[in-house]
Amino acid sequence: MTQRSTKSAFSPWEMVALESFQTPEHTQASQWRRSWRAATTWIMGREASERQAKEESELRKLSEVALSHWVPAIDWAPAAHALSQVTEGYVDAPVVLFISPPHGGHEAVVSHWAQQQGVNCMSAPTLNELTEGCLEWVERCGSQRQWVIPALERHFLRHTQGLQGVRELLERALSGRLGQGVIGCDSWTYAYLQHAVGLEGVPVVTLQALEGEQLAHYFAQLADDGGVRPTVYSSRTGQPILADVSEDSAGGERSYKELQRLAAHCRGHLGIAWHYWRERLREPAGNGDSGRSHEQSQGQPKEPSKELWLLDALAEAELASDTGDVATLLLHTLLIHGGLEDQALGYVLPFSSHEALNARLALARQGILRCHQGRWQVAPLSYASVRQLLESRNYLVDPL
Repeated sequence: MTQRSTKSAFSPWEMVALESFQTPEHTQASQWRRSWRAATTWIMGREASERQAKEESELRKLSEVALSHWVPAIDWAPAAHALSQVTEGYVDAPVVLFISPPHGGHEAVVSHWAQQQGVNCMSAPTLNELTEGCLEWVERCGSQRQWVIPALERHFLRHTQGLQGVRELLERALSGRLGQGVIGCDSWTYAYLQHAVGLEGVPVVTLQALEGEQLAHYFAQLADDGGVRPTVYSSRTGQPILADVSEDSAGGERSYKELQRLAAHCRGHLGIAWHYWRERLREPAGNGDSGRSHEQSQGQPKEPSKELWLLDALAEAELASDTGDVATLLLHTLLIHGGLEDQALGYVLPFSSHEALNARLALARQGILRCHQGRWQVAPLSYASVRQLLESRNYLVDPL
């Protein structure tokens, strides 16, 4: 890992051109370990394949109050400022695309950017408008000096009629007839539209992948409150992951190495790493301090020795290697659309609504899918295994 000498170098908001995006160190090794773990779990069982320093039964989930204190929501406003600086270099481009993977924040970042610039966001078409090939929503865009689409994945369906609107929109936008625009787009949607519609020559930017050291600094700052930070241990190794240690100490090196494992698993994407961090944090079951979080929320000082544990970040909702074709195609369809409601599945899948619903229900029961704002999407902690399965079966995958 490249050494950094200043705190600013740890910023998670480095905006780069797509061709400059690089996954973290050990990403390929992480994929190999995921495949090996799935095989050993199948052959020998979960207990034999995962030797833990701290058993899950010894730990308990944190309350929502505690989670909101130690792991508040990501503030994407700094990324919007970084996007603003980048777009200044594309003053002659009619469109600039900002892409991120699922749960990567592109919609929030571009919405923040629009608010900072005082630009109105275009509303997404309805499902009926998409399935009927209606172009009225494109006409509503009009000719403006500046315009913004926070989530392009809401503006198309993989369907004969459902692609007409986005084709027309992009044709007008790239010709300059719509003024200058900034589009937020899911990285899977970008990969599909580049293949189906064509996006050659469009500047595409994204957030650079994070290394473990950057994650360590980010999560430490996230939990920092007046200089008091929790000590977070790995349930896998028993070693500190997050502690108030100097950058040059042995503890700091161990922390960075452990979080490098998480960075590689998440392909360096902050949004997905944040979900792991939040959903896998635990506290000792025998703490006897269940009321501490409430006291802290009332302004009482926190104890510096607060002890937390991170469950094995790579042991959640793994997708079986023998997943059938119907489920696999459903997962790919959900990814390229950034999630879909049940009603839309019948328009984009080549099998019956009954088969689609059965596959969706089964994946939801396994924890592979979750429902967010009425749309089914691949759950954050399942994304890595789903992406790896699709890539191994030669499906079109995203560039991130």
